Amino acid sequence: MAKAKVCSEHNHFEAIGLTLHKEVTMGCSTNEEYGLKYKDVVYVMKYKDKYPKRGADLPLDFVKFFIPYSTWFEKKKKSRKDDWLSKNKEPSQSFIQWLQCGIAMPFGRFTTIYIFPISFAEEYVPKEILGPLKTFAEIFFQLPVKTMKRKNLSAEVTNRIDEVYQADAHSIVDIMNPLVPSDAFCAIGFTMCDLYHETSSNLFGHAILSGKCGVCSIARYLGNFGKNETSVYEKESEEDGKSMIIKRICKTMCHEIGHMFGLRHCVFYECLMNGSNSLEEADRHPLFLCPVCLRKLQFACKFNIEERYRQMVPFCLSHDMTSEVHWLQTRLKIWEKE
Repeated sequence: MAKAKVCSEHNHFEAIGLTLHKEVTMGCSTNEEYGLKYKDVVYVMKYKDKYPKRGADLPLDFVKFFIPYSTWFEKKKKSRKDDWLSKNKEPSQSFIQWLQCGIAMPFGRFTTIYIFPISFAEEYVPKEILGPLKTFAEIFFQLPVKTMKRKNLSAEVTNRIDEVYQADAHSIVDIMNPLVPSDAFCAIGFTMCDLYHETSSNLFGHAILSGKCGVCSIARYLGNFGKNETSVYEKESEEDGKSMIIKRICKTMCHEIGHMFGLRHCVFYECLMNGSNSLEEADRHPLFLCPVCLRKLQFACKFNIEERYRQMVPFCLSHDMTSEVHWLQTRLKIWEKE
């Protein structure tokens, strides 16, 4: 295997909160910086004092998870004509900018992510899809995930017929807010109804930045989308494509919940938090977070990154996510050899 290289051309160390440092006392902590040596290179992990116990409880090799090796993290590619960044001007958001926003984080009893099955004129998302989503959310965020009682919102949410039945995503989020249990950090709705918003004719998902609620639709991931006014999950015909449906909705779910953690669209690397204008563009984005976004989420959830990756492997294996399994196993093997 070729030796992993740091993305020198576009590494965004400042955004990650890292600095290459040739002369620093190892383990010498200041208010903002901490020297750590990894693979014969000394890095300064900035803002380490922002962690609980001022970062003293973090492992000495903690920095390794955020080094932008090109083997695993690809700089953001030039946008194609109709891609998200070609149509939308996105401000960048570094780790420290995210911290300075004063976003809410899971704490005390407010640590649960709730899954909320909702319907309109169509059936509810089947359990064989919701089950894996709950499992992956638990792994991805390393937080407890519970399922709310399902509810039909057709009488409460603005809707329309635009070839297919659609519900207004913003209206759904507004309706969800008072329904969320008191111990929730956030809630994510799942529906087979197609979504729209006043600024977009169709959406895969929607969430308010640093808000408490979001919603995802699996409608456009179904093989029979558009054949009927309302979406129908046909188990037999979808069997061959079930793993792809689960992969796509897992990405949408984690992307939208990421927004509720205050993460803006990523403009630094190819990343789960990249914006998408189409299914084709969304499929190009990885299932994983880049070093900038990973550092934000890890700070918020305080999870063990290596253990989290290990838990992802059997999930991805069970849903035929071959390239994701390779990415995870390659990354884990490198750490095992150290």
